[in-house]
Amino acid sequence: MIIKDLPSYQTLLGYAKRYPSMDIQVCEAYLHIVRTGAVLHQFVEQSLGKSGLSYGRFMILSLLTRFNDPIPVCKLAEMACVTTPTVSAVLAGMVRDGLVERVTDPSDRRVVRIGLMPAGQKMIDDVVPGLLEHQTNVMSGLDDRELKTVVALLSKVRLDAGPCSKEPEKSCKTS
Repeated sequence: MIIKDLPSYQTLLGYAKRYPSMDIQVCEAYLHIVRTGAVLHQFVEQSLGKSGLSYGRFMILSLLTRFNDPIPVCKLAEMACVTTPTVSAVLAGMVRDGLVERVTDPSDRRVVRIGLMPAGQKMIDDVVPGLLEHQTNVMSGLDDRELKTVVALLSKVRLDAGPCSKEPEKSCKTS
């Protein structure tokens, strides 16, 4: 669900009267960030769906491309900012479909590692070019200086208050 039209400044003024602690400029900026992120995310989900890939599967495959060797499930969950049971549920279908493989850690048989299979790499290779083209199209109206400003400003925004700000799972063996 995406807000089609952001509230007008007049509407925000009305909210500020009702909620005196509201900072109109902060609210307006926040709503723009949230809406922009939602629109961009919706496009990615729709594009992935056309390829038969969910966003969760895409995220896992993308994370696995960073590593040459299988990584622990708990490390994958930490990197995706979800719980181990959540990532395990997604992985079950991915293993069944031959996109990833489960590997028992030879030094600790309690640890399950996940590795990228050739079919998973092919799926990434098939969808990423279209996503990159979309990124280029969306950002084409900005010059290099503006792109750096966008990155700098968004980096300053405190987005670490969500699930990724939690401590990593203590039982996660990452070596």
